[in-house]
Amino acid sequence: MEYTLTAFVDTLLEQKGVSGLPPEVMNQLRSDLADRAENIINAEIFVHMPKEALEEFEMKLDTENEEEIRDFCQRHIPNMDEVIAGGLMKLKNIYLANTAA
Repeated sequence: MEYTLTAFVDTLLEQKGVSGLPPEVMNQLRSDLADRAENIINAEIFVHMPKEALEEFEMKLDTENEEEIRDFCQRHIPNMDEVIAGGLMKLKNIYLANTAA
């Protein structure tokens, strides 16, 4: 997922017309945008997670085992790919509609 998220962030920055900035500034923009994407995806997962699975899901998060968390989400959210894509589209719409980066 990391590579895909990185590619998504780079595409957003390109679509926004962000270029010609010093490398450290571009890296910070990429990092900030990736954090925003992760936050939106996490919010979408919580919204779509069945209420009866939330307590167990929170315990899984405490383990920080990404594979176990991903498997749990896919078992409890049948359209997980669509949920993630929807979150990324929300970010894209917000980011590209905002004239100030």
